[in-house]
Amino acid sequence: MAQRLASSALPVSISRTKLADGVLARLVGERRPVVTQYDLFRMLYDLFAPEHRKRLHLRHDTPGMDDLRKVVANLFATKGLEIDRDYGRSLYRVVPAGEAAADEVTALANPFGHISHLSAMQRWGLTERRPEALHLTMPPAAAAPPLIGARMAADNPEGTSTDGPKLKFIRHPKTVRGRTIAVYETRHPGQWLRVRDSHARLATVGQTFADMVERPQYCGGMAHVIDIWRDQAPVFREELVAAIEAVGTPIAKVRAGYLLDELLPIGDDPRIQGWTRFAQRGGSRVLDPSKPFATRHSAKWMLSLNV
Repeated sequence: MAQRLASSALPVSISRTKLADGVLARLVGERRPVVTQYDLFRMLYDLFAPEHRKRLHLRHDTPGMDDLRKVVANLFATKGLEIDRDYGRSLYRVVPAGEAAADEVTALANPFGHISHLSAMQRWGLTERRPEALHLTMPPAAAAPPLIGARMAADNPEGTSTDGPKLKFIRHPKTVRGRTIAVYETRHPGQWLRVRDSHARLATVGQTFADMVERPQYCGGMAHVIDIWRDQAPVFREELVAAIEAVGTPIAKVRAGYLLDELLPIGDDPRIQGWTRFAQRGGSRVLDPSKPFATRHSAKWMLSLNV
């Protein structure tokens, strides 16, 4: 739709309508450098509220798709919106809002993901490494329909704006704003929070520690993870134990249990000791998944210490 609207034969001297100007002011005020059709319609719906209707010269109570098309066409014609250079027709760039970094753009393009792994470690000040790629944790597309349904229901508790465009699960391109995007897909994304004064979402510090032991290969490697745990795990012990207890996989619990209980050791917590039930006798679990099995092992945690 965006391409067709952008190329419409509109007069060069066309002026911005009051409604389009109100939408654009809201976008700029919320510091949205990009916007989806779904979010644009929700914003449009808010502007049809009684307190705004008279000022904007609106003739009906609620907007429809025709109103959205007219607003988008007007904003394209008056240089308020343009097709996003990285996402194409899936996303509009809000021209007056200026440029934004990849973490902001990806968060606004798809609401079901967050910054994780090495990128989250850098954000939390746990590592001095500056990853070239932006690491994101996302649900797989196959798991998106119920998430989309729940999000739309939450956005429209009374079913008032169901006539607008549906929320779409937008896949991220390989690069966004010149930065490589590395996506890890899981049906169990874990815990995250909204970054202050930002649209970006970030794994909690506890979840970041959980990710380190579950997928160390996305966190600079297990040797780097061990260095960080030696320095920082005592500081964030409560947060990481709570996160691993709540959402950690069995292998994350076993690796974390070994690091906290035997390597540091600061494992005098009944939750940590309880993770021994996930140890598997006669198994082939390794501390570092990128390296082969080694004979040196932890008898308690039944884990090959192959680092």
